[in-house]
Amino acid sequence: MSPPSGPGGVSRRCAIVFADLVESVRLYQSHEKITIERWLRFVDSARQVLPRHGGRLVRTAGDGLLLDFAGVAGAASAAHELHALLPSLNTGVPDDAAMWLRIGVHVAEVVADTNELYGAGVNVAARLAALALPGQTLASAEARHELVDGLDFEVEDQGLHYVKHLDEPLRAFLLRPVGAGAVPTAQRTLPQADLRPAVAVVPFVALPADPEHDALGHAMADDIIASLARQPGLRVLSRVTTAAVREVTHDLPRLRSLLGASFLLSGRFLVRGQRIRLAAELCELQRGEVLWAGTAHADVDALFEGQDELVPHLVAQVTQQVLAHELARVRSLPMSSLESYSLFLGAAGLMHSLVKSDFARAREVLQHLAERHPRQAAPQALLSGWHVFRMLQGWADDVDRDQRLIGQHAQRALDLDPSLPDAHVAQGVARVFAERDFDGASRCYQRALELNPHHAVAWSRLSETQRHTGDVQTAQQSAERALALSPLDPLRFMFESFAASAAFGAGEYAQAAQHARSSLRRHMLHAPAHRILIASLWFDGQEDPARDAAMDYLRCMPGARVSSGVARTTGAGAALAPVAQALLGAGVPP
Repeated sequence: MSPPSGPGGVSRRCAIVFADLVESVRLYQSHEKITIERWLRFVDSARQVLPRHGGRLVRTAGDGLLLDFAGVAGAASAAHELHALLPSLNTGVPDDAAMWLRIGVHVAEVVADTNELYGAGVNVAARLAALALPGQTLASAEARHELVDGLDFEVEDQGLHYVKHLDEPLRAFLLRPVGAGAVPTAQRTLPQADLRPAVAVVPFVALPADPEHDALGHAMADDIIASLARQPGLRVLSRVTTAAVREVTHDLPRLRSLLGASFLLSGRFLVRGQRIRLAAELCELQRGEVLWAGTAHADVDALFEGQDELVPHLVAQVTQQVLAHELARVRSLPMSSLESYSLFLGAAGLMHSLVKSDFARAREVLQHLAERHPRQAAPQALLSGWHVFRMLQGWADDVDRDQRLIGQHAQRALDLDPSLPDAHVAQGVARVFAERDFDGASRCYQRALELNPHHAVAWSRLSETQRHTGDVQTAQQSAERALALSPLDPLRFMFESFAASAAFGAGEYAQAAQHARSSLRRHMLHAPAHRILIASLWFDGQEDPARDAAMDYLRCMPGARVSSGVARTTGAGAALAPVAQALLGAGVPP
């Protein structure tokens, strides 16, 4: 990245880092000479750190640095190195003279010239730095989306913060280097009896990078994964899990450790007009051996119409190497065009952010897609899920209406495409919420798993029905299965919450609290995880920690009530009476 030049500056997207010297006024008043000397040494050292991470020093003052970087991963890594420079500079000085940094990381469009960055994004980075404690790095939601929890950094959700001069609350995420004392990411494995080889299909990378073509790489991976998942002799990881490691496919031992997979299919593709040229390779992760490499061509429109040979060709190559026989292709693309597929992915991301403004926008996009493609099932299934989340978050103004819409959208999805696993999952959730029919819901989830044995959401939902019908041990196994299938899935916060509920149902309250905390570390705004954490602590005899957890819940969810949060939103009836009892006891209003 070359620095901009010229008096007018240039507009570009970058990662902005604001590093603030803690209590700088006091330091300069009480220890002026040694503070100045050490600060200048720190700045000189920082200049050496930045180029290794694709960054540059925009400006410095006596109490802070403004930096910009080509990418968020580089910015976060550099922030960690800047913190690490200070202990040596604090050696031999009085404790009250020690220097510490607070760092904020944000990504945004700015206008940049040689000595300054201009734009609202700079203010956001500064506000994040002000929120951080000494020695901490906080990232915005925009920056967090470009980091992989457990791979780049351990990421802990700090919730929403209202800060001056910003109209909307600021979402903050604490970044720690992997293994540096954060809550560890539990490494899950499937039951020992499951000896099937595991295949990870990484979304293919467009050359050159382009947002629209990037969605095409995800679409091709989706189709391959769905085809491979039909083979009972294979385990296949979900695309949302493998998408997180797309940029580190060169580090095969690390990928094997993170994913628990034996084989990796990856590739890069070039688009010219409507034609795609893909170069792919299949690697065995244990030894790093390339089992197969080749090229394939396709037409973009034909890909979405199901008339191309690219995906069947790749599936045949993978299965020939792994299982020695071919698989039939299964249609999986949720949209009939690339533009719509991009909107669909974006709507899912907005929905799962659980920030109210984003959440409302997700519904608008999904309704638009449902109107644009009235015969597509996927938007209907996701709309059903949208109303589920609204109820679980306690946001439903008319619970009866939301329950009806859950069922209507689920039935519409099933009518349109009975082969779509998500449609059966939506139908099962509708039976739980609208009819309290756990046996019927279980049959829906089982059907989804017949269509895709590696559907983590179906396994999690199945654990819920098993818990409510008294099969608590199987419920825990199903919840663990979902976690094993989704080590890097952005929805892992939800799977951890289901695992917490399963452990709670088995009376294993300490384990339930551990899962709930793991869920909240990933997503502080997920209301069900707050509720199950409070209940788990309460029934484990930890009443004071339960009350503290209740205070956190009310801080994150102003206006939360037991009635809106539990009694009417889960359709669980008496099964969740202990949760309601614990919430009331811990201080959540009725």
